[in-house]
Amino acid sequence: MIKTHKRINSKINVLYPKHGKLNILRRVCGTVVKKGVGQNGPYLTVECEDGTFRTLSTKKIVSMF
Repeated sequence: MIKTHKRINSKINVLYPKHGKLNILRRVCGTVVKKGVGQNGPYLTVECEDGTFRTLSTKKIVSMF
């Protein structure tokens, strides 16, 4: 688990498992829109550069650039 101390509106560039569960990594680049803590732990909502939104569990983030 990577500790993320990112603020809202900060840029993020991470490797995350494809579909949240596979052993294939993909790069997620964008801006942090929302932070929170849910049932499964802390999460980040990211607006990607192509305009889509992704919600990422910080427990699953492999590495940050």
